[in-house]
Amino acid sequence: MPVTIKDIATWRATADNADRYCDGRIFLAGDAAHVVPPNGGFGGNTGVQDAHNLAWKLAFVLGGTAGPDLLDTYDAERRPVGEFTVEQAYSRYVTRVAPYLGADAIQPVVDDLYLELGYRYASAAIVAEPGDDAAPLHPREAAGRPGTRAPHAWVVRDGQRISALDLFGRNFTLLAGPAARAWRDEASLAGASLGVTIDCYQQGAELTGDLTTAYGLAAQGAALVRPDGYIAWRSTGPADGPQTLTSVLRTILCRTS
Repeated sequence: MPVTIKDIATWRATADNADRYCDGRIFLAGDAAHVVPPNGGFGGNTGVQDAHNLAWKLAFVLGGTAGPDLLDTYDAERRPVGEFTVEQAYSRYVTRVAPYLGADAIQPVVDDLYLELGYRYASAAIVAEPGDDAAPLHPREAAGRPGTRAPHAWVVRDGQRISALDLFGRNFTLLAGPAARAWRDEASLAGASLGVTIDCYQQGAELTGDLTTAYGLAAQGAALVRPDGYIAWRSTGPADGPQTLTSVLRTILCRTS
């Protein structure tokens, strides 16, 4: 077929990340926060992730169940992800499209899953484990660490086989091991004390299947998942130490009372 060129539009690839994602009552998300080269197709996903991270925090603060400092964790969590994503997309742009720019100062290209599912959060809204950091992990290696995306595991609820990911919604979710009834009781006390709804699922009670392996839990352990599907806290042992879910939630929600 004959082709007639009617117009030519020039386009400039840009890789940039905002110096800050929030300032007072102003929040940046999506292309306003990070301009990502198209190589890899990460820009749209990263914008959706921004909104998913910020939405539940806004809802909890405006609803009075979280302190205003929770909103500061948006920048702390999402800006490093934006930086990592921009740099990785730029590395793909240089190596695939524009090698003339030189590869001396670019990041080594990592597997896409490190960007899509392996990035991690470090902020006041995450109770990190001793010695852990926020370096990206391959999803198969995350094993339920706080700050990582809650992993998939097949479970059966009400006779239906579902993914553990289907358990997460607008509330915090406690996933408990088969001998972790005490953590469920803690969750009830914490929810009543702080006015926070916590959905509880215990292996061997509401669910059958293996949560403990995917989430790195002992039979008496439990994990607390945020409304955005990220693990906020985990205990590999029983609920008989100084740490309680009430204090954990108070920390995560940046509450002073």
